[in-house]
Amino acid sequence: MRESIYDLKTGKTMQKQKRKKWEIIVIEVIASGDVKKIAYKLPANVERCKGFIFSGNVEGSSAKNYVLGRVSLFINNRKFQPLNYIVESKPLDFLRRKYETLKLEEEIEAGSYVQGYYEDLASAVSFPYKVRIYLDCTTNGADKKTNNG
Repeated sequence: MRESIYDLKTGKTMQKQKRKKWEIIVIEVIASGDVKKIAYKLPANVERCKGFIFSGNVEGSSAKNYVLGRVSLFINNRKFQPLNYIVESKPLDFLRRKYETLKLEEEIEAGSYVQGYYEDLASAVSFPYKVRIYLDCTTNGADKKTNNG
């Protein structure tokens, strides 16, 4: 994806490269019955996020899908709650297949916070485990690190 930008100082048109990037929110060391707070600020170079995927995998488990917990997210600085979702464990061979991105009704805006919680529903076969939330985002091409937490 390219976007043209006119530079008033030089009088030249420049090309601005846009690219897809996965922002990953990791929820670690989840024990039975835990409720974990989620507070994640999108990096400055992320322009918007339009979808998401979850990954929950319990180490040593080869079981078919079963419920791990529930995630609830607010986006755009708590203006919109697009997500109340049950997270299921997936066998490792399933995780290696291509996922279909779930679309958000409202895109996550640049520079905003993603906040909420993850609640363990005490059905995992072993603890602790971790869950990842992958946000399907578009960046302006420059990678910048941010402090999340």
